[in-house]
Amino acid sequence: MRTIIQAATVALFATLGAGTSASAATVASVDVPFLQFGGIIYEIEQAGSYTLDFSGTGSIQGFPEYLGFAAYIYAEVDGGLDELIETLAGGIGLSAFDGTSVDLGFLASGVDFAAGLASLGNVRMSLNRVDDAPAPIPLPATLPLLAAAIGAAGLVGRRRNG
Repeated sequence: MRTIIQAATVALFATLGAGTSASAATVASVDVPFLQFGGIIYEIEQAGSYTLDFSGTGSIQGFPEYLGFAAYIYAEVDGGLDELIETLAGGIGLSAFDGTSVDLGFLASGVDFAAGLASLGNVRMSLNRVDDAPAPIPLPATLPLLAAAIGAAGLVGRRRNG
């Protein structure tokens, strides 16, 4: 009977343990003013899922969500701005809008990442690591299972005593 109670207690604590939701940490960012070029050159230090995010206000009349043209690539850049622009020419290009978030997927530590933005507004470009935690176990769905396990343990214990 003691083993059954211990198992039910372990099941209760496992049931009540809830997972955490995903959170993002900015690992690199740059503010790019109107009609300027800005870039991020970063070597991934911690493996994980990453996003490249854009926010700000565009300066095109009637279309303030458009922030400019951006590109990114997985390559080492050591030679400054000229090498960055040349390297990004062979990368993945995109139009940046306010709220745009590019899912870069899982990046291993040591990967070289470079991104650049030709701004048509006041823009913040940021590289974020997203901590993907497992989805929490829904509490209402597990409680009936726990109740059934405790009830079955009680019936087994009662049957042995009676």
